[in-house]
Amino acid sequence: MSKIAIIACVDLTAESAPLYIEAAKGLIEPTRAEPGCDYYGMAVDISDPTKLWISEEWSSQEALNAHLKTQHIQDFIAYSATLDIKGMDARQYEVSSVGPVVIPE
Repeated sequence: MSKIAIIACVDLTAESAPLYIEAAKGLIEPTRAEPGCDYYGMAVDISDPTKLWISEEWSSQEALNAHLKTQHIQDFIAYSATLDIKGMDARQYEVSSVGPVVIPE
C-alpha cells in the first residue's frame, strides 16, 4: 500500500505570519497522535520568515482524510480564514517506497 506525502508552503503577510505560526503550534501534538500519521512537521523558511513549510506523511489516503476532518484542523482552517494569507502551494504525492537519502560517493 502506498503512503501519502504532503509538502505545502504557506505565504503570509508580515502581520499574519506570527499569528498563523502561533496557532499552528497547537496542531503538532494532536496531529502526531492521530492513527496513520507517520510524520508531521512545520518550519519557517530560513530565507523568508513569512513563509511556512509543512511536511506530512500518512499511512493511507483514508488516514489523511480522517485528519482533515478532525476538530483541531477544522478550527485551525476557520481561524486561518481570518488572517491575510497571500498564497499557498500544497502538493500531495503517492509514495510507493520510503528509504534513507544516500549521498553518492
